[in-house]
Amino acid sequence: MSALASTAWLALLLGWMAWGALSLGLEMPVSLGLGLALGVICAALFRDTLPLRGIVAVLGPVGIVLPLLILRQMAAHLGAPVQPFGAVQLLLFVVLYIAFLASAAGALPVDLYRLGYAPWPVAIMVLALCVLGFWQGALFVPVLAVAAQAIWAMGGGSSNWFDHVLHPALVPAALIVLVLRLV
Repeated sequence: MSALASTAWLALLLGWMAWGALSLGLEMPVSLGLGLALGVICAALFRDTLPLRGIVAVLGPVGIVLPLLILRQMAAHLGAPVQPFGAVQLLLFVVLYIAFLASAAGALPVDLYRLGYAPWPVAIMVLALCVLGFWQGALFVPVLAVAAQAIWAMGGGSSNWFDHVLHPALVPAALIVLVLRLV
């Protein structure tokens, strides 16, 4: 990931975190604007500090999925129509992604991660995700798949397409959403 893209992602992440804290006492548009401004300022001024370098190192490779999820949540809170992920979708995602991680770690006899390096398997997966998203009437997954393919094809960030569309932090995030829906 380029330094500019990394700093922009860091600004968005810090802005999202600041927005979460500020929204406890301020109205939504104000807390969102202040949070994003604070994120930009902190990323610009403190980018090379140990804590912020640590955030980038721990959450890397970032890809496009985390920034798009952050922007999706912000848009939803500003009133944009956003179709929530269904419980079955989230549960299926968690099971398949854990199996994918086990495959990539060598715990299964097949290595699915290697498919993310090759153009034809990536093109087929992107097409399948676009068909699935349009069939469900949801645009997030097709936008994510195509944006990741564009960044991957241009050589931005990781040389594996999966690093752009998936992130290990998605498993606990999806599990938290599922648990919160139960209570």
